[in-house]
Amino acid sequence: MGAGSILFKPYIVQAGPGPHLFDFAYATGEDGNPFRSDIAVGPDGVSISDTQGVDRFAIHVRWNVEGFGFLFLRADHGGEYYQLPSSGRLTLNLNYELALSWVERNRRRYATFRKEGWIASRELKAYLDVSEGYFDETQKVSAEEARAQLAPKALRYALLASDYLEIEKADYDIRRNGVRPEFLFGCDTRGFFKMERELFLDRFTELFNYATITFYLIGDITDFEPEEGNKRYTERDAVLRELLKRDITVEGRPLFWTHAWVTPEWLKAKSYGEALAYLQQHVKEVVGHYGNDLAVWEVVNELHDWANELELNHEQTIELTRIACEVARDTNPDAKLLINTCCPFAEYIQEGKWHERNAKYPQRSPHQFIAQLLDARVDFDIIGVQKYFTKRPIAASVEIIESFAEFGKEVHLAEVGCPSRGITQEFIDEEDYDPSLAPYEWLRHWDETLQADWLEAIFSFAYSKPWITAANWYDFVDPIGFLKNGGLMRSLEGERKVAFERLRQLRERWGKLPARFEIDRNPGPHKQ
Repeated sequence: MGAGSILFKPYIVQAGPGPHLFDFAYATGEDGNPFRSDIAVGPDGVSISDTQGVDRFAIHVRWNVEGFGFLFLRADHGGEYYQLPSSGRLTLNLNYELALSWVERNRRRYATFRKEGWIASRELKAYLDVSEGYFDETQKVSAEEARAQLAPKALRYALLASDYLEIEKADYDIRRNGVRPEFLFGCDTRGFFKMERELFLDRFTELFNYATITFYLIGDITDFEPEEGNKRYTERDAVLRELLKRDITVEGRPLFWTHAWVTPEWLKAKSYGEALAYLQQHVKEVVGHYGNDLAVWEVVNELHDWANELELNHEQTIELTRIACEVARDTNPDAKLLINTCCPFAEYIQEGKWHERNAKYPQRSPHQFIAQLLDARVDFDIIGVQKYFTKRPIAASVEIIESFAEFGKEVHLAEVGCPSRGITQEFIDEEDYDPSLAPYEWLRHWDETLQADWLEAIFSFAYSKPWITAANWYDFVDPIGFLKNGGLMRSLEGERKVAFERLRQLRERWGKLPARFEIDRNPGPHKQ
């Protein structure tokens, strides 16, 4: 383990006003999991000198690639990773390291896909050739300034190619695999309480065969248990009846979630033992109330050191999850049980935060949490992975979702979303500045067609993977969504956005494919 440091020096060659390098970065090990380090973004660049015992690592920085977007990008020295020097400071050209990492990433991915019979389109080959050409030119110059001028061009086309690689491969796999009649296209149903109900149901059933009903104790459009013991079933029973009439498969979510947004004071005041006793009674009552009308239950949500108002340690989160799953299974053996996760890149580990609070215990990534649950033989059926647009390329989103395949369980993309204008933000009523003055996040500033393009990429990837059995868009209608401007309809009057029509077209196209395969989820080493 080296005692020196590395400085990743950025060369600002972009033409626009910026910003070009965000003031937060994080590091991951070879396994892809973040670890808490002393990485920092300063006037000279991105520095790191303490990796907490991790020998080989990658860094992740948000860098403005003009012509592609202002996104978090991984630099891993072309897949070889970085190691701290034994002493002194090693200075690396950040522009070049990013280009090297993404050009090499595409080479590896392209070779893997070719072995499966896939052939790149002419457009993709052009992007790959251009990125390789510019990258070759970086090898012919020795001056760092000159290399820094060429590297962004290689990076831009490598990133464009990386997205095309994943999108084209997903389309190839979909056509090869054939129609998937059991695939669940889902969405939340909170619009039922705000829209004219028949209009909501008409629009909902145009797109979806799967629905989620929320059971947030507080903080919902209609709270479920604002006072302990006062469970409000009436509203949820009403929407459930209408969905079942229309042959919609329904999931209840979540049975336990302790984010600051949804945790009432009466629950915060409980000791761990008291909370566990409450949860056992709560799960038994609520799951029992619905019997087989709800096909899936999300048992816990975001319990991997992110949403933790009760300040549970690792052992308590695992025990609580195990007991909640046991009670749910005993109450209704026919229901599938889902463990939901968020923030799949787990950058919160570097921040040391439970949402906005300082974390009291070392933190885990969602991937590490699922592995611990399986090692503890917790009995559940489905892994939920949330995939909002979180300022990453399509390629990075695909890879982080793929990391869950090794567990050998069904995966639901439990929440999927991006905006149709503005910037990606949560629960914000008004924009406090003009987004067009800042670098765009992905390809261009958000509009309805770009939202539809991103939706198509993520849903296509999901449909192409037999181990992903559902994808849920969040949310259905503006302005009551989690992400501002993230709905599929513009207003409560039911005006369809471009993304609404795009998803309908995808379902029609895929529904016409021949059936060609049986699902094989290829269980990984954690199969129980």
